[in-house]
Amino acid sequence: MLEVCVSGLSMVVTAPPFVSCRWTHCFKQSAITQEIRRRFCQNDEMPNIDAKNAEILRLLQANGRRSNRSLADEIDMSASSTLERVRDLERDGVITGYHAEIDPRSVGRAIDAMISVRVVPKTRELVGNVVEQIYSLPETVSVSLMSGEYDLMVHVSVADTASLRAVVVDQIAEIRGVVDERTSIMFEHRRKRVLEPLMPAT
Repeated sequence: MLEVCVSGLSMVVTAPPFVSCRWTHCFKQSAITQEIRRRFCQNDEMPNIDAKNAEILRLLQANGRRSNRSLADEIDMSASSTLERVRDLERDGVITGYHAEIDPRSVGRAIDAMISVRVVPKTRELVGNVVEQIYSLPETVSVSLMSGEYDLMVHVSVADTASLRAVVVDQIAEIRGVVDERTSIMFEHRRKRVLEPLMPAT
């Protein structure tokens, strides 16, 4: 099964002092500081998603390996028009990639945990460095910049509790600027595979 990643899932919040525009969830795809910089100053306008595009997104999220012909038949459009729409969604950054989805346990990741991290002082350089170091850990699944008491929310996936302790105590806690961390083990994790487009509240 292939997973289609859809962007635009962000919200406006009261940002910490080191953030000048917006924050968003940063998944492990590329250099995280570049992703943060790009997303902080992005245009607030959302792409125009009509009914046909919404249906394309729904179908591709359910099965990223679906052929263009099958997709066109499903939405009752010509193959050329369907392909053009998919390419437009890719170009506009709505569809950000196609990825194989694996079972974490099959690759030795039996335990998931969320780690709240507080950084002092909250300077752009220091926070960026902390994010980069945490993001580079092989156990890290994702890093989010947050408002509130804690500055980062880190999702890690590890083999066992001993490995989790090593990540928190021996690695994250030792990073310069990290002054506090709080760890919660996830008993169950449910994530929707298909995300429907939503309109902003008026």
